[in-house]
Amino acid sequence: MSLQLSKKFSLPKEAALWAFVVLAIRGAGKTYDAAKLAEQMMRLGIPIVVFDPMGIWWGLRVGVETTFWRELNVEGPPPGLPVVIFGGEHADLPIPITKSKRVDIIDEDKLRLTVNAILKAGLSIVLDTSTLSRTQQTRAVGIFGDELFRKNGPYGVRHVFIEEADVYCPQKALGDTQASHTAIDNLVRRGGNFNLGVTMITQRAAVLDKDVLSQANCLIAMRLLWEPDKKTVETWVQSKVKNEAEIRKLAKWYDSLKDLKNGEAWIYSPEHDIFDKVQFGERETLHASREYFLKETWEQKNITLRDIGDFVQKFKITLEPKAKVQASPIGQQPEVPVQPRIQVSQEIAGPLLDDPVVPTGNSPVPQPIDILRSNPVIQTQRDTVSVIIPIIHPTTVLGKICVIMKDDLTHTQNWTRKRLKNQFDNRKWEDEGKLNEAFDQMIALGILTIQSNRAYTFRSKQVEITEKTVNVIAP
Repeated sequence: MSLQLSKKFSLPKEAALWAFVVLAIRGAGKTYDAAKLAEQMMRLGIPIVVFDPMGIWWGLRVGVETTFWRELNVEGPPPGLPVVIFGGEHADLPIPITKSKRVDIIDEDKLRLTVNAILKAGLSIVLDTSTLSRTQQTRAVGIFGDELFRKNGPYGVRHVFIEEADVYCPQKALGDTQASHTAIDNLVRRGGNFNLGVTMITQRAAVLDKDVLSQANCLIAMRLLWEPDKKTVETWVQSKVKNEAEIRKLAKWYDSLKDLKNGEAWIYSPEHDIFDKVQFGERETLHASREYFLKETWEQKNITLRDIGDFVQKFKITLEPKAKVQASPIGQQPEVPVQPRIQVSQEIAGPLLDDPVVPTGNSPVPQPIDILRSNPVIQTQRDTVSVIIPIIHPTTVLGKICVIMKDDLTHTQNWTRKRLKNQFDNRKWEDEGKLNEAFDQMIALGILTIQSNRAYTFRSKQVEITEKTVNVIAP
């Protein structure tokens, strides 16, 4: 069970959790080689995600006749891979867009729901942003990457391929690029802790953020001509190897990079004791590059994408909320369909005097939430002595946080632990030493999402405060 990149060279299956960087000039075959790696991962049952601003990775859905396939004497071309394509000219499903002040923007809520549905269904997908504006591209990758980073852990190993990585994670991140930069930084630096491997692909090594590049543990260096890009490779090597003799030895192959053939690469990983010159093998799927379509052969007229209608239909079903009947604790009439929600456990929300919340588990760590019912209900109680006391005082730290943030909906952004602590002090509420733990639970539940400035946005629509009115008999 290995990732067979050529007849003579393979990587262990565990490499799906590594952080690769593929460096090459245009036309040297960097996308071809990266896709060969992606094919091998999928053959081993490892799902992939591709951020594709070029609109060429849809070719994974089209099988091609390799030398091996022709030797089998099987009639017809092989099937492509079951990859769902979001966006682009070959989209199975669109990237969600909404209007904001007459401008089309990425619909963050729907895109985050989409990511969760992808994880739940175990799909391999291509996020094709080639038809979007640059602002929409970086925003889509920022949102998708952030949600994937936070939610993938329980779903097992998955590998992310980032085409033109320097677009999303440049040396100097400005404006909308800050969101995609933060997301990719997290994926590369800490993705392994959440079962995520990463492959960054770029023809401009000198432009890609060096701090992020330094975290890669396997270099695939292909043909490079420009001196700053070759210098970037040298710097990467020197950051990984501390043995001066080995550094001097490696210096001899820097100049050899300019002579590499298309598809040929040096694969170097000091951490895994790998240093090999490899000519990558044939792809099993279509390399849908511009150069390919400049050829005038019958192949361009007979391209068939693998049918994945069943995958798409099942995926759509997971995104359609199922209405159910739920009686409101504050007097809503029964038999009225309401938006389904999931209630958090008693350990999170705190004890109630009646109508206890249905527990979701005994673990203090939030369990994976069904995306069809992803809005937790934080229940609080209001004690009364003949009249309602107009002060809400929830019984848990998590409940207190939700009340504080719901009371301040005009400032839903830029929440920090310090700001929250100040709010607790202003209300003279005790945090029982559990403020950080509860704050982390809010992040895990997706109620708080990180911004490019390291502060958090409160997603108020994902929390419903249900006030419980309880009569207290005076002594």
